[in-house]
Amino acid sequence: MPLSIGQTIKKLRKERKLTQEELAEQLNVTSQAISKWENETGMPDISQIVPLASVFGVSTDVLFGTFGTSDEEEARKILDDAYGFKIGNTESLRRRYDMLQDGLRRFPNHGWLLMNSIQTGLGLIYPENNHYDKIQGNEIYQECIRQANVLIANSKNTNDILNARYIMVLLHSAYGNKEEAWEHAKQFLWRTDFTAENMYAWIARAETNYTAEAYHLQNDFGCRLTATLDNIIQLGTAYRNMKKYDDALKMYFSVFSLMEIVYGEEKLMPPVQNTDSGDVYVLIAQTYLETGDKDKALDWLEKLADYDTKIRCRLQKGVCVDTPFLRDAKNPVYCITDGENKERLLKKLNEAKFESIENEKRFIALINRANAMDG
Repeated sequence: MPLSIGQTIKKLRKERKLTQEELAEQLNVTSQAISKWENETGMPDISQIVPLASVFGVSTDVLFGTFGTSDEEEARKILDDAYGFKIGNTESLRRRYDMLQDGLRRFPNHGWLLMNSIQTGLGLIYPENNHYDKIQGNEIYQECIRQANVLIANSKNTNDILNARYIMVLLHSAYGNKEEAWEHAKQFLWRTDFTAENMYAWIARAETNYTAEAYHLQNDFGCRLTATLDNIIQLGTAYRNMKKYDDALKMYFSVFSLMEIVYGEEKLMPPVQNTDSGDVYVLIAQTYLETGDKDKALDWLEKLADYDTKIRCRLQKGVCVDTPFLRDAKNPVYCITDGENKERLLKKLNEAKFESIENEKRFIALINRANAMDG
């Protein structure tokens, strides 16, 4: 049943963490007027509808009872349109984000749109991401927090809630809000092996459906592999920050060892990158540079260029894997977004951490090699 306009105003106000007095001040009315609207003993004047919608960041039709409801077909079209073009730079990712915001102005409580908005926003506001938006990052950060809180408060999907909390841990940590990060982190299970795929596998075994059991275990393994690689890379970076360089390098090198175990029989190795910490080649080069070994740092940057110019470009349309670890999993494919190879490699090489070797002949040759790439 659609909400009344008073119920809608109250719900939107609380989700935006506004008091009646604060909302009244923004609308230039009394707090008593807000109270009457919410208690349905009075109605806002028609002249106040547009300002109300503006304060809440929604379309005016939401105020008239569509909050909490959605046209699934139209919401799906918004998502399809937002993901219907290639992401090659910050500007194109921002365009996708803006399209999702337009959708949320119509369907502010829609789970798909909220989750995709938060995930897209993460790409724009996490400082280590390739498409970090330095200019509007903080503004998008605040909106992502608000949307995540709406999702957490209203969603009945545990995965969406935990995903939103995970993103909040990342963002609050990156922006220095440690207390808020801790509050979200405390909501997670201590053990990570209680996954849906793992449970499905046990049921499949009981049903003697071993094909299904293998399928679910491969899906589970794929998620665990990603998490394990991320943890190893993050652990290496923690050791590097502690100046325990031998331990850091051991962690980074072990990433390649693990990848070899899983993907060793494949024709092309997938990229070795952690979203939050960066490319492993770059991290190894940075570690050697911090120890004063410029030659080894350049060796690894050359390996990076070899991968990005010879292999990464061959992954443009995706590569199906044949490893029995992942062969039949939901997404047994790894690929790179079209048109971003050159920009990606140049961005890695032009990071401030490599300023001390930017005049080295080998480094200049790497920059020239990257500039010569197509797309």
